[in-house]
Amino acid sequence: MRKYVEIKEAGKKGKGVFALRNFRKGEIVFTNLRGRLAREKDLEKIRKSEGDHLNEIDKETWEIMNPPGRLVNHSCNPNAIPGESSKKRVPYIALRSIRKGDEITVDYRINAHMGNTWKCHCGSKNCSGKVKSDFFALGEKLQKKYLPYSSEFIKNEYKKRQYKS
Repeated sequence: MRKYVEIKEAGKKGKGVFALRNFRKGEIVFTNLRGRLAREKDLEKIRKSEGDHLNEIDKETWEIMNPPGRLVNHSCNPNAIPGESSKKRVPYIALRSIRKGDEITVDYRINAHMGNTWKCHCGSKNCSGKVKSDFFALGEKLQKKYLPYSSEFIKNEYKKRQYKS
């Protein structure tokens, strides 16, 4: 599946992942091998190069992502989303049609809960220039759109919050 994407320069964002062919909405763009897991207590021991490519699994666990997934950049208007993963693989699914040559992007907030903020370079029309790394900072419409693809931790937290309302 990785034969249909390539890694190359993506301007201010550094490297990115780009489509080598057209993809239809709902199609798997590529499948990424799961990286090793790190617990919160181990985060300060990992190399900076690994720390720049973490995916939040739950409040105490992060995946140190492998390429090409670790090089998929954030967008406030993404064209792909990580799908339901197995213990070994994570599929990246097209949210809409993707053309050959397009950069593959995801919304990093899909599994985020740390609440840190960073400057966004995505250039999307709906980009505010800053991103808060928190699924629950997203509007209700986006939460509902992303929820089926979110981690079990986020799904469970979402249910708890809905029950309290």
